[in-house]
Amino acid sequence: MKFRLGLVLALVALVSLPGAIQAKSNNLAVTMRALGGSGQNGTATLTRPSGGHQTLIIDLNGEPKGASEPAHIHPGTCAKPNPVPKFVLKPVVDGRSVTTIPALAPTGGTWTILVHKGDMAAMNSYVSCGDITW
Repeated sequence: MKFRLGLVLALVALVSLPGAIQAKSNNLAVTMRALGGSGQNGTATLTRPSGGHQTLIIDLNGEPKGASEPAHIHPGTCAKPNPVPKFVLKPVVDGRSVTTIPALAPTGGTWTILVHKGDMAAMNSYVSCGDITW
């Protein structure tokens, strides 16, 4: 009985350590869905804020070889995005983008992650979108 209680207390202490097991559970996963028949589905991960910033990682499948696709965070939702972006993200290249941004507040409105078709002439053509929901 003492052994089991000690084991439980040790596990509770480990989970309570900042940056230990809890860190992963504080990340926010966003499902990225293909738009316009692009086939570019995937996930975006918004890390837990640290020092007023957080990292947004986009991982997409099906991006055309050699493409560099602009990505942004826009106010609004995938169904009704504001066309003016709030944050410019690093382009998605080889299916991945990693950008550090100012921390988004859960009560700061609705946000959507939009990945645009690769060329500047097609900035109103989206290939993937994900709503950030708290």
